[in-house]
Amino acid sequence: MKKYFKISALLLVIFISSIYPQQKNLIQKTDVKKQVVVDSVIFDEIENAISAGDVSKISKYLGSQTYFSLTNGINGYYSTNQAYYVLEEFFKLYRVTKFKMNIIKTDISNPYATGTYFYDYRGRRGSAQVYVSLTRSGNNWNISQLTIN
Repeated sequence: MKKYFKISALLLVIFISSIYPQQKNLIQKTDVKKQVVVDSVIFDEIENAISAGDVSKISKYLGSQTYFSLTNGINGYYSTNQAYYVLEEFFKLYRVTKFKMNIIKTDISNPYATGTYFYDYRGRRGSAQVYVSLTRSGNNWNISQLTIN
């Protein structure tokens, strides 16, 4: 009887331990799907902010170190406050006439988007390619790189 009880207990432990990792994996996959939706919303907000040339709308996604490479020769890493003023000056000089993101990849490991920025600079029209990549910082997504060239 004791032997039967030990075998039953052992089988129960093996059974439970085999179910738990599968359940944990299911929860992780569900969370990943949720995260992808959040990324799309973030890229939509960034697209709308760039389309409007509105730095205040994009500023909540500026991290402590954001890399810029801009048409006006600005490139390098900038703090949140510096990044705000760099973008504000850029949008004043290169007034957006139209902006649309063409590709949005919400891969959890490397989310990014690309698009075309049409602008007016001192009465002349031009266009530039845009690249925006995000990085996870705690529970938030921040822009790690913004290129407009």
